[in-house]
Amino acid sequence: MDSPVTVLLLVAVGWVLFALACRRIMHNPRGDALSGIGWHFARQYARWYHWLRVRGRGNIPPEPPIDGRPLIIVSNHTAGVDPILIQSTVPYFVRWVMAADMQGHGLDALWKYLEVILVNRNGQTEVAGMREAMRHLKAGGALGIFPEGRLQTERGRLHPFLHGLGLLIARSNALVLPCVIAGTPMRDTAWASLWAPSRSRLWIMPVIDYPALGVKPGDIAADLQARYERWVPQIESA
Repeated sequence: MDSPVTVLLLVAVGWVLFALACRRIMHNPRGDALSGIGWHFARQYARWYHWLRVRGRGNIPPEPPIDGRPLIIVSNHTAGVDPILIQSTVPYFVRWVMAADMQGHGLDALWKYLEVILVNRNGQTEVAGMREAMRHLKAGGALGIFPEGRLQTERGRLHPFLHGLGLLIARSNALVLPCVIAGTPMRDTAWASLWAPSRSRLWIMPVIDYPALGVKPGDIAADLQARYERWVPQIESA
């Protein structure tokens, strides 16, 4: 084979491989290259570093709005890696609600890029954060919330769920997708769990339509808490 022909073939093969890689990278929840690199990395990180095993993928609804309604993803909060495990499984972009005191130094640009909604963790949700969460839901988006408001300090033991979640669900008419996490590396800080390998498990439960069930806003958090009190031991022992 002539040398110029060999070079042309190598260039053609390289171009095809590059095009395929670009196409794969652009196939991500946000549709841009930087997000694609991060999302695909997160998927491999969750799969191979945390050996994530997922049950109930069929319960994930199509991209919101779903019949004109937004989606709130709720989960127990075991470790700082929790939102990564969930986002690596859900095929659309989720805006996460995060406690303002968890920002860390020098990471403002990261949270802004990820469109994280910051709230206070003193029992009263920051007004600006609540308004932004409501705007996102009214636009038909997906919102991720850890209703405990803090990391679990003991495996399998839940903190009380924040009551503001019920009001947010009722006012936005959102569907609720419950996720239950177990097996993550529980550490003293959220950041420490990112560097510790684990054998994590994620159970995705069926969607709950609280407005259709007629549950009062003030009772939604308690109802969710009762469900998680049943679910968490099941996945912990699985």
